[in-house]
Amino acid sequence: MSQPEETPAVPPKFDFDAFPADTVFHDRRDGKDRRDVARPPRPSVGVPRVKSERRRRIDPTTFEKQYTDDELEFMTAMQHFKVASGKPFPSHGEVIRVAVALGYRQGFDDPE
Repeated sequence: MSQPEETPAVPPKFDFDAFPADTVFHDRRDGKDRRDVARPPRPSVGVPRVKSERRRRIDPTTFEKQYTDDELEFMTAMQHFKVASGKPFPSHGEVIRVAVALGYRQGFDDPE
């Protein structure tokens, strides 16, 4: 196996004449160098971050929201259905059958 060629120290000059006369060229290097702009200072080590409201609703140990008892009951019933049926993705009708088996009725008014 041969050694890879080294990058030339000076790249060859771009040949504009190799393209049609009506070709438009835009050189992005003509603009202002972004590295010259001063960046805002980084926060010091030990300075607490501002926490968002969304993160407070998530259990930090599991990164999941705190489910209600009804939600947990439904998720458990769906998991049992999937294991018993061998179907990882139940159909809409099967989901409704599980919900009805748990006591859901259409038109049920929640007393809250």
